[in-house]
Amino acid sequence: MSVMEKLKALFQSEKLPDETRELYGRASTPWELIRELEGLRGRNEVELRENEQELIGLEKALLMEENTIRTGGMTATEETIVLRRIERLQKQRENLDRQVSIYNENVNLHLNLISKIQEMEAMRSRGVEEDQIDRLVEDVEAHVEEYKRVSIAAESGTSVSSAIDHSAERRRLDEIKGRILGAKEKETPHAAEAPLEPPKDLE
Repeated sequence: MSVMEKLKALFQSEKLPDETRELYGRASTPWELIRELEGLRGRNEVELRENEQELIGLEKALLMEENTIRTGGMTATEETIVLRRIERLQKQRENLDRQVSIYNENVNLHLNLISKIQEMEAMRSRGVEEDQIDRLVEDVEAHVEEYKRVSIAAESGTSVSSAIDHSAERRRLDEIKGRILGAKEKETPHAAEAPLEPPKDLE
């Protein structure tokens, strides 16, 4: 069975979105499939960035309203109105944050799939044995299962938060932040180091 036949067999599931199944139906070679996946990933990336900007705007609006409460000096009616706005903004932020997580997960899954397919095709072109390529197919299958889970949640609008392992995502992001800050600390001279004393005047 060719690489393409193995991949197509994975993507015939009824649980996958129609757009995804059609994408695999149109592609006749792994490279065509990669091109189609790149297009789908790009569209998800656009939606992700738009939602991210909206989320940042909501966060700023929420902080402004919260600061209004901290400042005080309002009538009871004014305070009630501001608190209601804060409640609405919090709900909007939570909903949008879940959407952003799903779009982000979709983009990452597409990147992983593209990488695995490129690796499979490179191995095939180098004449690597079939059983080694089959092990990569198993990796792709795991990504497809994850993609199905996230896609179903996104389409149904239910159990959205359970589709993403937020604790795992947080660990990944904290690890990236740690690497960035660690690199920054290495570049910054240590403040504890005492400055060199000026040479004493010769008597």
